[in-house]
Amino acid sequence: MSYAKLLVEKTDNYLVATINNPPANALGQAVLGDLNNLLDECLEDPGVRAIVLTGAGEKLFSGGADIKEFSTYHSGGKPKISGHDVFLKIERYPKPVIAALQGSAYGGGCELALACHLRYMADSAVIALPEVKLGIIPGWGGTQRLPRIIGKTRALAMMLTGDPISAADAFSFGLVNLVCPAGEVLSQARAMAARLAKGAPLAIREILRAVTAGLETTIEEGIKIERSGSDVVFASEDSREGARAFFEKRPPHFQGK
Repeated sequence: MSYAKLLVEKTDNYLVATINNPPANALGQAVLGDLNNLLDECLEDPGVRAIVLTGAGEKLFSGGADIKEFSTYHSGGKPKISGHDVFLKIERYPKPVIAALQGSAYGGGCELALACHLRYMADSAVIALPEVKLGIIPGWGGTQRLPRIIGKTRALAMMLTGDPISAADAFSFGLVNLVCPAGEVLSQARAMAARLAKGAPLAIREILRAVTAGLETTIEEGIKIERSGSDVVFASEDSREGARAFFEKRPPHFQGK
Protein backbone atom coordinates (compact mmCIF):
# COMPACT_ATOMS: atom_id res chain seq x y z
CA MET A 1 0.00 0.00 0.00
CA SER A 2 1.26 3.50 -0.82
CA TYR A 3 0.97 6.40 1.59
CA ALA A 4 0.78 10.13 0.93
CA LYS A 5 2.09 11.36 4.27
CA LEU A 6 3.99 8.41 5.73
CA LEU A 7 7.42 7.04 4.92
CA VAL A 8 7.28 3.32 5.67
CA GLU A 9 10.22 0.96 6.14
CA LYS A 10 9.75 -2.70 6.98
CA THR A 11 12.66 -4.74 8.29
CA ASP A 12 13.39 -7.64 10.65
CA ASN A 13 9.73 -8.27 11.48
CA TYR A 14 9.03 -4.69 12.55
CA LEU A 15 8.04 -1.53 10.73
CA VAL A 16 9.05 2.13 11.03
CA ALA A 17 6.46 4.70 9.92
CA THR A 18 7.62 8.31 9.69
CA ILE A 19 5.09 11.14 9.56
CA ASN A 20 6.23 13.28 6.66
CA ASN A 21 4.00 16.35 6.52
CA PRO A 22 6.18 19.47 6.63
CA PRO A 23 6.63 21.91 8.13
CA ALA A 24 5.06 20.70 11.42
CA ASN A 25 4.09 17.08 10.70
CA ALA A 26 0.52 18.20 11.40
CA LEU A 27 -2.01 15.44 11.86
CA GLY A 28 -4.42 16.42 9.12
CA GLN A 29 -6.92 14.12 7.49
CA ALA A 30 -4.34 12.71 5.07
CA VAL A 31 -1.99 11.73 7.89
CA LEU A 32 -4.78 10.21 10.00
CA GLY A 33 -6.01 8.29 6.97
CA ASP A 34 -2.54 6.94 6.30
CA LEU A 35 -2.10 5.89 9.92
CA ASN A 36 -5.48 4.17 9.91
CA ASN A 37 -4.67 2.29 6.70
CA LEU A 38 -1.23 1.32 7.99
CA LEU A 39 -2.69 -0.18 11.15
CA ASP A 40 -5.25 -2.14 9.16
CA GLU A 41 -2.59 -3.42 6.76
CA CYS A 42 -0.20 -4.51 9.51
CA LEU A 43 -2.88 -6.16 11.62
CA GLU A 44 -2.95 -9.39 9.61
CA ASP A 45 0.67 -9.25 8.47
CA PRO A 46 2.69 -11.85 10.42
CA GLY A 47 5.85 -10.15 9.13
CA VAL A 48 5.09 -7.09 11.26
CA ARG A 49 5.32 -7.78 14.97
CA ALA A 50 5.97 -4.22 16.19
CA ILE A 51 5.60 -0.67 14.87
CA VAL A 52 7.70 2.44 15.48
CA LEU A 53 6.05 5.81 14.85
CA THR A 54 8.26 8.87 14.42
CA GLY A 55 8.29 12.22 12.65
CA ALA A 56 10.42 13.57 9.81
CA GLY A 57 12.98 16.19 10.74
CA GLU A 58 14.68 16.95 14.02
CA LYS A 59 12.44 19.66 15.52
CA LEU A 60 8.98 18.12 15.65
CA PHE A 61 7.52 14.69 16.17
CA SER A 62 4.23 16.43 15.42
CA GLY A 63 2.82 19.88 16.00
CA GLY A 64 -0.67 18.44 16.43
CA ALA A 65 -3.89 18.85 14.51
CA ASP A 66 -3.88 20.78 11.26
CA ILE A 67 -5.31 24.16 12.27
CA LYS A 68 -6.01 24.95 8.60
CA GLU A 69 -8.74 22.30 8.75
CA PHE A 70 -10.45 23.96 11.74
CA SER A 71 -12.50 26.29 9.50
CA THR A 72 -14.37 23.28 8.14
CA TYR A 73 -15.26 22.15 11.65
CA HIS A 74 -16.23 25.66 12.74
CA SER A 75 -18.73 25.61 9.87
CA GLY A 76 -20.26 22.39 11.16
CA GLY A 77 -18.28 19.95 9.03
CA LYS A 78 -17.16 16.61 10.40
CA PRO A 79 -13.83 14.90 9.71
CA LYS A 80 -13.91 11.73 7.65
CA ILE A 81 -11.18 10.18 9.78
CA SER A 82 -11.49 10.71 13.53
CA GLY A 83 -8.35 11.14 15.61
CA HIS A 84 -10.30 9.58 18.47
CA ASP A 85 -10.84 6.40 16.45
CA VAL A 86 -7.28 6.14 15.11
CA PHE A 87 -5.69 6.70 18.51
CA LEU A 88 -8.03 4.24 20.19
CA LYS A 89 -7.06 1.71 17.54
CA ILE A 90 -3.39 2.29 18.43
CA GLU A 91 -4.01 1.98 22.16
CA ARG A 92 -5.87 -1.31 21.66
CA TYR A 93 -3.56 -2.62 18.95
CA PRO A 94 -2.46 -6.23 19.50
CA LYS A 95 1.12 -5.47 18.46
CA PRO A 96 3.44 -3.06 20.31
CA VAL A 97 3.48 0.51 18.99
CA ILE A 98 6.46 2.65 20.03
CA ALA A 99 6.51 6.44 19.71
CA ALA A 100 9.98 7.80 18.90
CA LEU A 101 9.88 11.50 19.71
CA GLN A 102 13.03 12.79 18.02
CA GLY A 103 11.47 16.26 18.33
CA SER A 104 8.77 17.99 20.32
CA ALA A 105 5.14 16.88 20.45
CA TYR A 106 2.28 19.33 20.81
CA GLY A 107 -1.46 18.85 21.07
CA GLY A 108 -2.53 16.00 18.84
CA GLY A 109 1.11 14.97 18.51
CA CYS A 110 1.23 14.51 22.28
CA GLU A 111 -2.08 12.63 22.15
CA LEU A 112 -0.73 10.33 19.45
CA ALA A 113 2.28 9.56 21.64
CA LEU A 114 0.00 8.94 24.65
CA ALA A 115 -1.91 6.32 22.67
CA CYS A 116 1.27 4.36 21.91
CA HIS A 117 2.39 1.59 24.23
CA LEU A 118 5.96 2.86 24.74
CA ARG A 119 7.48 6.32 24.33
CA TYR A 120 11.11 7.31 23.70
CA MET A 121 12.01 11.01 23.74
CA ALA A 122 14.92 13.25 22.80
CA ASP A 123 16.49 15.12 25.71
CA SER A 124 16.11 18.38 23.77
CA ALA A 125 12.39 17.91 23.06
CA VAL A 126 9.34 19.11 24.97
CA ILE A 127 5.80 17.78 25.12
CA ALA A 128 2.59 19.72 25.67
CA LEU A 129 -1.18 19.88 25.40
CA PRO A 130 -1.56 23.60 24.60
CA GLU A 131 -5.15 23.49 23.29
CA VAL A 132 -6.46 25.79 26.05
CA LYS A 133 -4.43 28.62 24.50
CA LEU A 134 -6.60 28.24 21.37
CA GLY A 135 -9.80 28.21 23.39
CA ILE A 136 -10.31 24.47 22.91
CA ILE A 137 -9.55 21.29 24.85
CA PRO A 138 -7.43 18.25 24.04
CA GLY A 139 -9.86 16.47 21.76
CA TRP A 140 -8.21 13.18 20.84
CA GLY A 141 -8.09 11.47 24.22
CA GLY A 142 -5.60 13.71 26.01
CA THR A 143 -7.95 14.52 28.91
CA GLN A 144 -8.33 10.79 29.56
CA ARG A 145 -4.95 9.25 28.81
CA LEU A 146 -2.65 11.83 30.35
CA PRO A 147 -4.08 11.63 33.91
CA ARG A 148 -4.08 7.85 33.71
CA ILE A 149 -0.36 7.96 32.94
CA ILE A 150 0.99 10.80 35.11
CA GLY A 151 -1.81 11.39 37.60
CA LYS A 152 -4.63 13.95 37.83
CA THR A 153 -2.74 16.83 39.45
CA ARG A 154 0.17 16.95 37.02
CA ALA A 155 -2.11 16.35 34.05
CA LEU A 156 -4.40 19.21 35.03
CA ALA A 157 -1.45 21.56 35.42
CA MET A 158 -0.29 20.70 31.91
CA MET A 159 -3.71 21.06 30.33
CA LEU A 160 -4.99 24.13 32.22
CA THR A 161 -1.84 26.15 31.48
CA GLY A 162 -0.96 24.59 28.14
CA ASP A 163 2.70 24.91 29.09
CA PRO A 164 5.21 22.35 27.79
CA ILE A 165 7.26 20.09 30.02
CA SER A 166 10.83 19.03 29.41
CA ALA A 167 11.97 15.55 28.53
CA ALA A 168 13.51 15.24 32.00
CA ASP A 169 10.16 16.05 33.63
CA ALA A 170 8.32 13.75 31.23
CA PHE A 171 10.60 10.92 32.33
CA SER A 172 10.27 11.70 36.03
CA PHE A 173 6.47 11.80 35.66
CA GLY A 174 6.48 8.38 34.01
CA LEU A 175 5.24 9.83 30.71
CA VAL A 176 8.13 8.40 28.67
CA ASN A 177 10.17 5.23 29.01
CA LEU A 178 13.52 6.59 27.89
CA VAL A 179 15.22 9.95 27.31
CA CYS A 180 18.34 10.08 25.15
CA PRO A 181 20.13 12.41 22.69
CA ALA A 182 17.99 13.27 19.67
CA GLY A 183 20.25 11.35 17.30
CA GLU A 184 19.74 8.14 19.29
CA VAL A 185 15.96 8.16 19.73
CA LEU A 186 15.07 6.28 16.58
CA SER A 187 17.87 3.75 16.94
CA GLN A 188 16.81 3.03 20.53
CA ALA A 189 13.18 2.62 19.46
CA ARG A 190 14.22 0.37 16.59
CA ALA A 191 16.29 -1.77 18.95
CA MET A 192 13.28 -2.25 21.22
CA ALA A 193 11.02 -3.03 18.25
CA ALA A 194 13.52 -5.62 17.01
CA ARG A 195 13.66 -7.17 20.48
CA LEU A 196 9.86 -7.31 20.79
CA ALA A 197 9.60 -8.74 17.27
CA LYS A 198 11.52 -11.78 18.51
CA GLY A 199 9.11 -12.27 21.40
CA ALA A 200 6.04 -14.48 21.60
CA PRO A 201 3.34 -12.72 19.54
CA LEU A 202 0.39 -14.33 21.31
CA ALA A 203 1.76 -13.60 24.76
CA ILE A 204 2.57 -10.00 23.80
CA ARG A 205 -0.94 -9.59 22.36
CA GLU A 206 -2.57 -10.91 25.53
CA ILE A 207 -0.39 -8.74 27.80
CA LEU A 208 -1.35 -5.64 25.80
CA ARG A 209 -5.01 -6.61 25.94
CA ALA A 210 -5.03 -7.43 29.65
CA VAL A 211 -3.26 -4.24 30.70
CA THR A 212 -5.21 -1.87 28.44
CA ALA A 213 -8.65 -3.39 29.01
CA GLY A 214 -7.92 -4.06 32.67
CA LEU A 215 -7.23 -0.40 33.40
CA GLU A 216 -10.70 0.43 32.10
CA THR A 217 -12.52 -1.79 34.60
CA THR A 218 -12.37 -3.19 38.14
CA ILE A 219 -9.52 -5.40 39.30
CA GLU A 220 -11.93 -8.35 39.51
CA GLU A 221 -12.94 -7.93 35.87
CA GLY A 222 -9.31 -7.29 34.92
CA ILE A 223 -8.30 -10.60 36.46
CA LYS A 224 -10.95 -12.32 34.35
CA ILE A 225 -9.37 -10.77 31.26
CA GLU A 226 -5.97 -11.95 32.45
CA ARG A 227 -7.24 -15.49 33.03
CA SER A 228 -8.73 -15.68 29.55
CA GLY A 229 -5.38 -14.57 28.13
CA SER A 230 -3.57 -17.20 30.17
CA ASP A 231 -5.88 -19.88 28.78
CA VAL A 232 -5.09 -18.79 25.24
CA VAL A 233 -1.32 -18.74 25.60
CA PHE A 234 -1.00 -21.98 27.61
CA ALA A 235 -2.81 -23.80 24.80
CA SER A 236 -0.45 -22.40 22.17
CA GLU A 237 2.50 -23.98 20.39
CA ASP A 238 4.55 -20.94 21.44
CA SER A 239 4.06 -21.95 25.07
CA ARG A 240 5.39 -25.43 24.37
CA GLU A 241 8.29 -23.97 22.37
CA GLY A 242 9.16 -21.63 25.23
CA ALA A 243 9.34 -24.52 27.67
CA ARG A 244 11.41 -26.65 25.27
CA ALA A 245 13.85 -23.80 24.65
CA PHE A 246 14.23 -23.22 28.39
CA PHE A 247 15.20 -26.82 29.09
CA GLU A 248 17.37 -27.05 25.98
CA LYS A 249 19.13 -23.82 26.95
CA ARG A 250 18.58 -22.12 23.58
CA PRO A 251 16.70 -19.06 22.35
CA PRO A 252 13.04 -19.80 21.60
CA HIS A 253 11.66 -19.49 18.08
CA PHE A 254 8.11 -18.19 18.45
CA GLN A 255 5.72 -18.49 15.51
CA GLY A 256 2.62 -16.84 16.92
CA LYS A 257 0.73 -20.14 16.98
